[in-house]
Amino acid sequence: MSAHPIEALLRPPVELWSTLVAFATAGIAILAPWALMMPPGVAYGAGAVLGLIGLIRGRQAWRVLRYQRNMRRLPIYKVRSRKIPLSRRKLFLGRGFRWTQKHTQRLRDTIRPEVQRYVQPGSLYQWARRKEVAWESVPMLSLLARLFRVRAWWNPLSPLPAVGGKPALHAVEPDEQDVWMDIGERVGHTLVLGTTRVGKTRLAEILITQDIRRGDVVIVFDPKGDAGLLRRVYAEAKRAGRTKDFYMFHLGFPQVSARYNAIGNFSRITEVATRIANQLPSEGNSAAFKEFA
Repeated sequence: MSAHPIEALLRPPVELWSTLVAFATAGIAILAPWALMMPPGVAYGAGAVLGLIGLIRGRQAWRVLRYQRNMRRLPIYKVRSRKIPLSRRKLFLGRGFRWTQKHTQRLRDTIRPEVQRYVQPGSLYQWARRKEVAWESVPMLSLLARLFRVRAWWNPLSPLPAVGGKPALHAVEPDEQDVWMDIGERVGHTLVLGTTRVGKTRLAEILITQDIRRGDVVIVFDPKGDAGLLRRVYAEAKRAGRTKDFYMFHLGFPQVSARYNAIGNFSRITEVATRIANQLPSEGNSAAFKEFA
């Protein structure tokens, strides 16, 4: 992580060599000052300076190694419902970072052919993924295949979590922080883009949870009919003690749906026929009935 405009993070961590040399020389200066032909006082001071240099270079090497490691792993962020922060002035969005030109440049660097060994999983990882399937039904070896699938710190061959997304999008900024939005900004529209299984519904659940707990009126339109989202909304209403205010409207489940009369209120008698006719398709045999209405 450099403060300079041009970075080279997808490279061998050469800082490790200077770190090793600095610590080795510092150890010799402290333990055997005569080997460097220094008096003890000067050797101890030199050892302290070399140790400090080793710490600085070691920190730089660790940041490069961490950056490269994150290119091949996908972090999982979990938070319990009751642990979601609640504020009267701010809206919690999760963890992330503000995308800048620096991150665009870092992401562009990942597509260079010469750095693919730092970005793409290694041959051993690919071998483990193939053996997961090949050994699934083989006696004795099936146990080893299950071990390959275990996601734990001790398993360097563990597969990426099934959460979707591209690891490099997170790796370009290792230091993610809590992201908040001012409540006053919600008067505008918010557009959330993403492919399947990257967390769009989970983000909606976080926002809905905070609104319910804040006591606001929450109206959720879900064209997909996600039953999991419906259960989550009801669970949050129950935790907040607002189940009496919970209403579900679904034409496919009239036994549990709130009742709605589309023609209960009208100002002109012609509106009744118009509202009924709007429910009919304009093609096929229904077209004649719609025109008649």
